Amino acid sequence: MNKIISVFLLAMVAAGALAQTSNAPLPLEVAQQRARFALDQKAAAERKVQAAEKKDNAAKKRLEDAKVQAEQAAKELQDAQGEFAKARERHEQAYQELKRAHDALQESNKPQ
Repeated sequence: MNKIISVFLLAMVAAGALAQTSNAPLPLEVAQQRARFALDQKAAAERKVQAAEKKDNAAKKRLEDAKVQAEQAAKELQDAQGEFAKARERHEQAYQELKRAHDALQESNKPQ
């Protein structure tokens, strides 16, 4: 009895598997549902692509803006370093003049 039931269940499973793998044409309504579902998935994927492209473009714009700011900051730094070097040179010259004047004053104040 158990063998008969087992064979019957096995036959039912095999029949179900064969029915699923058959190439019988789908009913029109099922085919339309699958086509609508595929179209919806395509539209959702297109929206995701557009959103990703929009984010990518915004990121590229921010990157380009950051590059421009970095270049401007580098130029300002270079200009400031040049001004600093000139100011340091002027300070050094003024210090040397002050030292010479001080030394000359010391020399003239020596008792002779």
